[in-house]
Amino acid sequence: MRTAPALEADESLLLQHLADGALLTELPALLKISARTASALYGKLCDRLRAPRKPAVLLAISYATGAAQPALLDPSDIAMPATERELLPLMAVGMTLKGMAQHLDLSRGTVERRAQSLMENLQAKTWAQAVHLGWQYQIVTADVITAWLRAGAIGDTASDVRPAGSPALYIQAREAEVAETSRALCLVPGRSGELPVLSYWDQTADDRDEQGTLWARHSEVLSHSGRPVGPAVPGKHPIRQFNTMRRQRCRVGFCPARLDLGKSHAHLYLATANELLPDGSGYRTVEPPTCIDHALLCAETEPRLQDGYTALLVSTSTISGVLGKRFGPLDDGINVGPTRDETEFHPYADRDAMRSVLAYQLARDLTSYKPTDLRRLVRASFRTAPLSRPSAPRSSTHQAD
Repeated sequence: MRTAPALEADESLLLQHLADGALLTELPALLKISARTASALYGKLCDRLRAPRKPAVLLAISYATGAAQPALLDPSDIAMPATERELLPLMAVGMTLKGMAQHLDLSRGTVERRAQSLMENLQAKTWAQAVHLGWQYQIVTADVITAWLRAGAIGDTASDVRPAGSPALYIQAREAEVAETSRALCLVPGRSGELPVLSYWDQTADDRDEQGTLWARHSEVLSHSGRPVGPAVPGKHPIRQFNTMRRQRCRVGFCPARLDLGKSHAHLYLATANELLPDGSGYRTVEPPTCIDHALLCAETEPRLQDGYTALLVSTSTISGVLGKRFGPLDDGINVGPTRDETEFHPYADRDAMRSVLAYQLARDLTSYKPTDLRRLVRASFRTAPLSRPSAPRSSTHQAD
């Protein structure tokens, strides 16, 4: 990875103007210098960062090397189809419309229309400003730019660029968040004739849900607005998944997910075949719904949906149980451990079994629903301007609102 050079004040100001959408021809007036001096400054900065003379690429390299560090924004605040998202990394590495068309195996006209829609959705005046916003929303990342720098490819020769991946969901666990160990658990003797109860040594009321089930403890790393921050890691955060599923909020940004269908309301779920109940009476899922703004984003980028899904407008559903592990005493007679390594579904109705279960994810049975054409539904109600999302809850409580 290249070492970031320390920038002069006028170089930093030049980058800021490009990020704000300024054209190269506008730099002299904005910097209050002559056209010749502005051209020399721009060329010198490109040379220092070893960037081609393309404003979008210059910004991407300055961000990837750490020469400039723009503020990051919440990725869930931008609603953008995957067909537009995939253009931003290509812009960042200097591809032309012709190069993008070849790279994506599309016609130039299709790419041009998608690029125009992308610019309109971002309200960007230039490709450089679009790349800047793409970086802020974490669509353009250092990994993509670094791979391109190491390959030494420029513009349309950057064939190893891959479209940006799935955004970090609200329910996903993050890198710096830590799960509590089983050492914090114990079995408390039950009342006369009752089975022992799984508990924490220092249990509080917030450790159990309304049904009395014990939930896995997991630390949270939150921003000042209550949003999870940091790189996503495999798995769901137990508390965020619980709150999102119980309240049927959007899995991407914890935004409202209930759809107004005129005379009725429904929630939009993207379900897979392996979530069908054995008797075919419905679906059982631990995957919360999505709002209409984030629906296509989920459908086109979430790995679990890439082998097929059914979009369901769900009018009736019930919380049926949890994915969790049963715990029993270890040989030392003091500590406890899981009886199996894998999580399993445990119904709330089996109260005796639930006494020794540690819950990780809340399950909901979808019982009354109507399959729908997702793209047609989105086209009918899609709003081009991103909505202002409500803040995520700061509390880890499992109690009712």
